[in-house]
Amino acid sequence: MTTLNTAWMWKQDDGEIWGLTVDMEKQRVEWFDGIGCACGDSFAIQTAADFLAKGPRYGEPPPDVLSEIQTTLKAITAT
Repeated sequence: MTTLNTAWMWKQDDGEIWGLTVDMEKQRVEWFDGIGCACGDSFAIQTAADFLAKGPRYGEPPPDVLSEIQTTLKAITAT
């Protein structure tokens, strides 16, 4: 069984630190901005289905991060 990542952080072009976590049970993405860690409240929530259909709505994950997020979301929505 492959272990899926459920949390990511990255630096945007403007220097801001962004991140998101995947709530596998609720099949949603919780967005964080301007953070040093994903330990506070998220500022936005996006469903896994919406993310897969329309892409990220609140940040611009780098291509490698985006690919990992999509892999996790595809896996949790396939069950």
